[in-house]
Amino acid sequence: MLLLIHSISYSQLNMSTNKKISLSISKEGFFVSNKALRRPGGGRPQKYKDLEDFIVLTVRRCWESGASISPEQLHCMILRHANDENIKGNYDELVQGKRSTLNRYVQRVLARNQFSVRKISISQSVPADWRSKAEENSARIRSTFLKEKVDVVINADETFLLFHPFGQRLIAPTGIKRVGSVVQVDNEKWGATVMIACEYRTSCILPPMIIFTGVHCAKLMKQWATFDKAKVIFNETHWMTTNAAIIYISYLMKMFQGKKIGLIWDKHTSHYSTEVLDFIAKCNEQTTTSTKIIIEMVDEGLTPIIQVPDVAVNKVFKAGVKKRYHEYRSGLPVTIGKKISVSRETLVDFVLNTIDEINKSNYENQFISDAFKRCGLNPWSKTQSMEAFHQHLNKLESNEILRAMITDQKALSLLD
Repeated sequence: MLLLIHSISYSQLNMSTNKKISLSISKEGFFVSNKALRRPGGGRPQKYKDLEDFIVLTVRRCWESGASISPEQLHCMILRHANDENIKGNYDELVQGKRSTLNRYVQRVLARNQFSVRKISISQSVPADWRSKAEENSARIRSTFLKEKVDVVINADETFLLFHPFGQRLIAPTGIKRVGSVVQVDNEKWGATVMIACEYRTSCILPPMIIFTGVHCAKLMKQWATFDKAKVIFNETHWMTTNAAIIYISYLMKMFQGKKIGLIWDKHTSHYSTEVLDFIAKCNEQTTTSTKIIIEMVDEGLTPIIQVPDVAVNKVFKAGVKKRYHEYRSGLPVTIGKKISVSRETLVDFVLNTIDEINKSNYENQFISDAFKRCGLNPWSKTQSMEAFHQHLNKLESNEILRAMITDQKALSLLD
């Protein structure tokens, strides 16, 4: 079969190393232009795909956690990731050259994945129909727990204990109007995530899970394995991950053996990933134990409205930890030019002593149980509980909600 091609000049066929012209011949013999056939995302292939995946996952996880990452912290995390023994040497061209080279690469990655560097405002946006959504969320949660006949109702939320500020600019999804503030740690420990879990019937904060920066399942984690006052774990970036969520669920099930647990938390991706949901389903199918767990989610933007830790506990908890930090700091000798460091053991003591103080205050004034009622999360609701919920919503104005999101979701800087 003879195929006819429209005449093409030599200059049209001249191909440079940067741009190659694609030609195609139709069955009728007509030339189709290179523009029509150019593949999506044409150009040279991505050189560091694994590193881009790491950057995007880290930025997205930090944004969803409510403590957005700064460019400076991301830079440090990339350097530490690149120096990992398993991949060391793969990114030398980027990380061992000029800082501007890595900066340009990160900027291209962020733009390609719809993220940008922004000045600080607030972390998440509150939906315009927040009241109806809050009422729908709380009604769904109460209905599920009542139907499942749960024995224990827990509302858990991560809070962040960080030390040294990195700057006033953060990375956020492109198009977001308000960006949350976060301060990060400037030492080898980077800080910690603390899982604050409030329980309704006992009106207390449960023993927490604390996540430090480190290697998962390595030496440090084994050293803390026998610690029985809290669950202390380590991962590459002290944020909540899928593995950490599974560990926490196992921790709760061990704490409440033989009970049906109702767990409420926000829609961070690690809380409802496929792995987490599969793990829960597998646990609930076990016939050798009566311990079960039922998960319910608080939708985006509603955490300062109907999440107990945000409404009643986080502010008190952070104030207690900061007070203990300053008491500790005031007892240290003053050395000019020397950085103040806090050991992991000391920080764990700050957390546990603060929780113990809050729980003791609930003996007489059960403000944690009252917060469940105000948030509409008491599945055994009576008229009095629902009245408290509606009064809580009536008092909220959009500007008050935004202020709550700033003060309660912002990472705690112990140096302030």
